[in-house]
This record gives sequence, C-alpha cells and structure tokens, in this order.
Amino acid sequence: MALRATAQLRIRFQRNKMNEPVELLRHYLPTIYDVLSPSTKMISDISSKYYERIKNIDAAIKTKGEFTSEKVIYDLWWDTNEGDQASLTFLTFIDNTAKSVLEKVDSTLRRQIITLCHKMIINFNDSQSQYTNFFAELAVINKLLSDEGIKLLQVEKIMPNGKRFDFEIRKDGKETLVEVYNINFNYERIESSENFKKFLETRITDKLNSKLQELPGMFPSFLLVPVLWGNILGLDQFADAFIFFKDFNFISKFMMIAEYKNLEGRYLYDFGTVENFLKRAKEINKETMKI
Repeated sequence: MALRATAQLRIRFQRNKMNEPVELLRHYLPTIYDVLSPSTKMISDISSKYYERIKNIDAAIKTKGEFTSEKVIYDLWWDTNEGDQASLTFLTFIDNTAKSVLEKVDSTLRRQIITLCHKMIINFNDSQSQYTNFFAELAVINKLLSDEGIKLLQVEKIMPNGKRFDFEIRKDGKETLVEVYNINFNYERIESSENFKKFLETRITDKLNSKLQELPGMFPSFLLVPVLWGNILGLDQFADAFIFFKDFNFISKFMMIAEYKNLEGRYLYDFGTVENFLKRAKEINKETMKI
C-alpha cells in the first residue's frame, strides 16, 4: 500500500530514523534478541537491513512523495513506538512463538531455528516483505511439536530437483516433508464458496507443481500446510469451500493466524485451524469481536 508523505508522516518517519535497531530488537523481540546477540554477524545484518529500509523509504519520499508500506518487522517496531497496540501485541506473539519452539528442540535444531528467526527479520526487498512466510513456518513448527509423536528432523530440506521444502518431520516412524504456504485473501472479493474453492485449488496446485516438478523417481511423503491471512469472520459464508480439501491426505487442515479483539477491546493473536476459528466466530457477537 502506497502511503502519501504527509507532513505528519514525514515527522514520524524522521523521528523513527533516530532509533537504534539493536535496542528495538532487544525491547520488542527479547527472546529473539537473546538467541541472535551472541552472533556479531547476525546483529550486523539486522542493523544493515534496518538502515537499508530507512534509505529506501527516504528515497521514495524525496522522489515520489510517497512510499510503499511493506509491513516488515522494522515497520512493526516503528508502529509500536507510535503507540499502535495491534503491532505491539503481534510482536509479542511472534516472540512468544519463537520462545516456545526454541524450548522444544535440541541444540542442532536450535541453531536452525535461530537462523530462521534471523531470516524473518532481514528478508525483504523493494517489492515485498517476507517475514510472514518465516513466521508462519515458526507457528506451524510450534503447532506440530505440540502433538505427541512428531519430531522435527531438519529445517529447510533441499530436494534433488533443487527445490526446498520448509522442513522435515518424523511421525510414527515415517519421514515427511512439510511445506508451509501462506495465502492472502480479501473476502469482499469472493463471490461464492465455489469461487473461493477454485481460488484455493488453483493456488495450491501451482504451489505443489512448483515444488515437485522434475523430481526424479517417486514423490516423497509430503504435507502442504496452507496458512490463511485475512478476516476470519468474513469466511463464515464460504466455509463450505474447505470441505473439498478434506479428502487429500497430503494437504493439512487449513491453518490461520488470526487477529481479534476481546470484550475489553484488547488485541489478541492466535494460531490454529480455520475450522476451529469458524466455530468460534459463530459463537461470538460480531459487534464485540473483530477477527
């Protein structure tokens, strides 16, 4: 979303330029700071990308009078500094999720999770942010490791065709590759359950083809975990679309990172199945809770 560089926005941006990235990391993501800070290179990378983000915004404001809000981690830090409670709560949710995962893995996997956290902060470019991809991976890992009998074997598995799966797990003595797939949607543009089903089917088919094409031999055991980002309340009327995917054992239940307000108006975040969120949404007054 392109934001016009109003006088107020310019003042806010100039004020945020003065913040020290390492202190922002320590303050808003304390668990991630603790595991990254022993590495001088990782901290240096975060600082370099922080100032790259500022440089890009500054240049865009000077040349176009606006900049594109990508909602990278740094943007969440700045919004929190400006008093945005949703951003603060979401940063806490990110940090708590990372903490939960780190407590469940051994030393070798811990290093891989730390690398994942590092990538979550520094991976973005001029056209898009990628932190949501890495955070969804953390959330899925955390969910899977909460289930008995599942063991995380490796983060990022390279296949013979050169493609990468997000991680590999073992369940009931069987190795399975897992790919987390973020799907953004706008329910206001959905015309019907059938329309939404076709949208999801097309996205998932394209994703699987991109991962499995030119793979020699038999396909390995794999699981695709779709993670939706959007308004869960708006999905009520299109819930039938998900029934179609229940017969595919290589597609997990659709998951979702949900933002909502409780009865006191406080922002909360949760990660779980779309099915459970839809059940909750039906039980909650839409006037008092917005997901």
